Amino acid sequence: MNQLKKILKKQKILILDGALGTRLQEKGFDLNDPLWSAKFLNENPKVLQDIHEEYLQAGADCIISSTYQASIEGFAKKGFSKDEAEKLLILSIDIAKETRDKFWNKKINKVNRIKPLVAASIGPYGAFLADGSEYTGKYNISLEKLKEFHKKRVKLIAKTNPDIFAVETIPTLEEAKILCELLKEYKNIPNWISFSAKDDCHINGGDKIEDCAKYIDSQKHISTIGINCTSPQYILTLIKKIRDISDKNIVVYPNGGSKYNPITKNWEKSLTDEKEYAKMALLWKQEGANIIGGCCQTGPKEIKELREVLLNQ
Repeated sequence: MNQLKKILKKQKILILDGALGTRLQEKGFDLNDPLWSAKFLNENPKVLQDIHEEYLQAGADCIISSTYQASIEGFAKKGFSKDEAEKLLILSIDIAKETRDKFWNKKINKVNRIKPLVAASIGPYGAFLADGSEYTGKYNISLEKLKEFHKKRVKLIAKTNPDIFAVETIPTLEEAKILCELLKEYKNIPNWISFSAKDDCHINGGDKIEDCAKYIDSQKHISTIGINCTSPQYILTLIKKIRDISDKNIVVYPNGGSKYNPITKNWEKSLTDEKEYAKMALLWKQEGANIIGGCCQTGPKEIKELREVLLNQ
C-alpha cells in the first residue's frame, strides 16, 4: 500500500500546503519572471525551504515542490545549460524532501501527525510559456512537441522518486490525456490530475468537467482527480459533478477567490479570510473531496485553519 493510501485510510483526509508564489511575494520577492518561483532554485533556495517549513508547521500533510514553472526549456531561455537545468529541477524535489525529513526528525512534530508527503509539481505547457496561456490551453504547438516537452520533465522528476506526481492547473482534457499516457510508465508513484476551471461546468480550455472526470476515471493508473487554481465559489458544484462519475480520490486546492493579471503576474486582493475558506472546505469534504489545500492567495493561516476544522469535524 502506498503512502497516500495509508494516510487516507488512517485519517480520511489529507491536508495540502498553500501557495508558494504568494508567500514569496508576501516576503518581498519579485516574481515577475518567466521562471516565476522556480527562479529561486538558483537565486535563493533557502527561502523555498523556509516556506515548505512554514506549511509543515501549519499542519500540511503534503508539500508540493517548486517545479510547477520549471523546465529544461525554461531554464535554457535564462542561459542555463542542460546539465544545470536538470540539477535545478532535481534540487526542487531534494529541497522539499530535506525540509520534510528535518521536520519529521523532531519528536514534537510527530504528535498526532503522519509523516508528510512530498508531491512533485508538474504544471501545464503554458506555465513554461509564461504568457497566460496556462489558463486557456491555446499553445499553438503540435501534440508531438507537447508530449516531448512533458516527457523529458516527467522522466527526470521520476528519478527523484517523489511520493506523488502532482499534475496541476491543466487547462484542457487534451493535455491531460498526454500526461496520463506518460504516467503509465511510473505506476509505482501515486498521482493526481488536477484541472483549472473557469466556472462550475467547464475547465479553463472549455472542456466539460464531466468529460474530464469520465476520462480520468477510465485511467486505472491515475489515483486522483481534482481541481486547483480555481475560484472557491465553483468548487462545491465541480466536486459533485466529479463524484457523480468517479469513485477516485478527489483533490481540491482552489485559490483565494482572486483574479490573476498575466501582465503584472500578480493576484488581486481576495476578501476571503482563512476562517471563511475553512468553512467552504468543510462542505467540500462533506461532498467527497479527501485531499484539500490551497493554491494562489492562500498561505499558512489557511492551512492551519483547514487542519483544525477538517480533522476535527
